[in-house]
Amino acid sequence: MVVAIILFLVPAIRMKMLRHKSHKVLGFILCLSMFTLFLSACAEKTDYQATYTAFWENLPTDTPFPTDTPTPLPTNTHTPSPSPSATASHTATQEPTETLTPTWQPNPYLTWPKADFSQHDVWWGGDAWCPSRGENVSCEIEYRQYSNGCFVGMTCFDACGKYYGVDTIKYGIGSYTFSLPCNDD
Repeated sequence: MVVAIILFLVPAIRMKMLRHKSHKVLGFILCLSMFTLFLSACAEKTDYQATYTAFWENLPTDTPFPTDTPTPLPTNTHTPSPSPSATASHTATQEPTETLTPTWQPNPYLTWPKADFSQHDVWWGGDAWCPSRGENVSCEIEYRQYSNGCFVGMTCFDACGKYYGVDTIKYGIGSYTFSLPCNDD
């Protein structure tokens, strides 16, 4: 019934709109919309229940509860006791010796900055092996004086590229000024 009324009114509305040139496009869109509405009303209905997967239908069956199974009781096992000795013996216990942990020292054959640093501040470059590793070594060293101390940044290069370096600048706080070596030794 509604479709019949719409089909009756569309031509009347369209005729009025076509009199004005600016409404021709609007009339075309209205006719296209009505045609689409008509096709969708006459189309076959989709059965959405056919695509619905029931949750409770695909569950596994219930597992029965286990029954009481008699458990065997432990048996008494004879544990041998040490036989008494005629004379008591004393075993001497050695005194533990002090274990000395070696302190890390930088390689004396390499260039190192005159500053305090640890093995955790040293980095090594060049993951790939290079036959010229360690040849033509040159280093750049920068000392910085921060409010919390003197720190160093050093990078050494060799024939293969970056070789090794030291970075304690990461511990500096606030602004800095460039300085002379931190340690004079």
